[in-house]
Amino acid sequence: MSGESDSDFLDRLAQSIADGSSIDWDKEIDRLPPDEKLKGLLDLLKVVDGVAEVHRTLGDPSQATHVDDPEPELLEPPHPEGSIGQWGKLVLLRKIGEGGFGVVYHAHDPWLDHPVALKLFKPRVATRESSNRILHEARKLARIRHPNIVTVHGADSHNGQVGFWMDLIEGTTIEQVVLGRRLSAGEAAHIGQEVCRALAAVHRAGIVHRDVKAQNVMRANDGGRIILMDFGAGEFMEDPGANARKQGTPLYLAPELFNGGDGSARSDIYSTGVLLYHLVTGDFPVQGSGVDEIMEAHRRGERRRLRDVRPDLPDQFVSVVERALDPDPERRYESAGDMEIALAGDSLRIDLAAGASRLTLQNLSIAAASSLAGIALVGWIACRVFAFGLGIHADFAARPADYLSVGAAALFPFTVLWSVAVGVVAVLVGIGSMLRSPLARFRARLSWRQESADGATVATFVLAAGFACLLALTWYCADLFRAMMGLSVQTAVRVDPSALGSPGNALQRTLFLSAACLSFLLALAVWRWFPRLERAAVDPSRVRSLKAATVVVAALAVVIAAAPRRLVWERFEVVKFENRSAFVIGTSSDELLLYYPYTEGPKQRRVRRDVPSLQRNLTQARLFDPQ
Repeated sequence: MSGESDSDFLDRLAQSIADGSSIDWDKEIDRLPPDEKLKGLLDLLKVVDGVAEVHRTLGDPSQATHVDDPEPELLEPPHPEGSIGQWGKLVLLRKIGEGGFGVVYHAHDPWLDHPVALKLFKPRVATRESSNRILHEARKLARIRHPNIVTVHGADSHNGQVGFWMDLIEGTTIEQVVLGRRLSAGEAAHIGQEVCRALAAVHRAGIVHRDVKAQNVMRANDGGRIILMDFGAGEFMEDPGANARKQGTPLYLAPELFNGGDGSARSDIYSTGVLLYHLVTGDFPVQGSGVDEIMEAHRRGERRRLRDVRPDLPDQFVSVVERALDPDPERRYESAGDMEIALAGDSLRIDLAAGASRLTLQNLSIAAASSLAGIALVGWIACRVFAFGLGIHADFAARPADYLSVGAAALFPFTVLWSVAVGVVAVLVGIGSMLRSPLARFRARLSWRQESADGATVATFVLAAGFACLLALTWYCADLFRAMMGLSVQTAVRVDPSALGSPGNALQRTLFLSAACLSFLLALAVWRWFPRLERAAVDPSRVRSLKAATVVVAALAVVIAAAPRRLVWERFEVVKFENRSAFVIGTSSDELLLYYPYTEGPKQRRVRRDVPSLQRNLTQARLFDPQ
């Protein structure tokens, strides 16, 4: 047995049975020496393998081939109208597409009353690759669960035709998208990140996809999720015969594969680089009318640089693509996770550049109108809080023009702090780019941890954390809000408004700075993080609802800090009337509304502008500063 001891031989077979690996029993029996005892043990192991296979099949209903059910009405469930054939228990409804390895059908599972996509391998493929091997690969792929990978539910063989069935994804292939237009760098970087996440999961399972291309990447209708499809050309990394099988699409194949080199994670990375090149150009870096011409072009090193085809693309995006397309596998990214990190690190600048290029007069007009509406809304809230707190009569109410001025004054400090925060984030992104290699493994581990959580779960955590911070901030500044509410409540107990004046400056600044930081972080999460969570979620609509709720929490943080603006920060004219100092808190055509913050009895008085005992323009001060 080629130097292998009897004990090692039996241990190897037992391990294969435990792992569910395919065993060629006829070949193993032929290798045995004429030892009846050892042959008897081998026959016993063969029986055990058969029993184990039965249990594995029964443990996975999606892979069951026979059902013994005493109820005859369940053995022939109703078939949908318009079927074009049947394969096993699945009813074929229509052909979706056809490739070099098989045909994909839209099928119906009558037992579960559920639509599926069925891939049937062509006879020549099933002849070249044994049915057991294809089924084994499909079953191994079925163990991969990732939001960017089509989920395989089962595999089987009927009437000499091997196939497996998977989720039916409603959507558009990326190739169909590219036929309509060339994508921007930001759009391509997003697709590339999702494909890299899918490949990372595939490679962890020990599989090389070998056919990453635009036709095998789909944008699903359920929120735009990017899904990697068609593993018909996939190989196990440890399979010694994989390199002898020339599989894949020539325009996407790495140059080493043409020379019989090993299929690896780096060859899939090369194909991903070709995919990104194709997304932004509609063309391919290495061209030829056939396999021989493409192989010769690789041999001569003929490759069109991305910069020559699209000189308008950001430098960082071009560098990522060119590194993925390097003819030397050792100079490419070491893993799909490394390439995903490179695209993610550059995507902020890519998105900013793409966003700037998309600015049009219409977009600017919409942005300006939205900004004015937001400023007016904040101003209206601040004016209403001021009027309610001091009990101002409608004759002296603020006018629409006042809403804009008060809102602009309230939001200006926020704008300054948000601008500083954007600058800090940009600096951190730059530092992260310089330290990309040391941080790559850490970020890859973090990304691996995040894959186990559904996008909606993470989004719920972000919303809950933001809301908890808002509640904590409100509780911490309770004295300030208590003083505001106390102004409008007529009780025998005198309200202490000192928290609204300079004695409460520390509390007021805490409220403002905390609200500015919280609103910025939540807005950053909505802009940069929630789109990824939406694409990774099982239910994207739930993430969209959580995103809207997070925007509301961020807006509430701004409103809570801006609402006390007039009571806390605004300075009012100080006048003297009947030898008593007062503040002018409202004006009408011929009257002034005076306010006495720290006097007993009535705190307001209406006086005519031309009354002789009124002395105006003495100074300006905040309402509740100590007099």
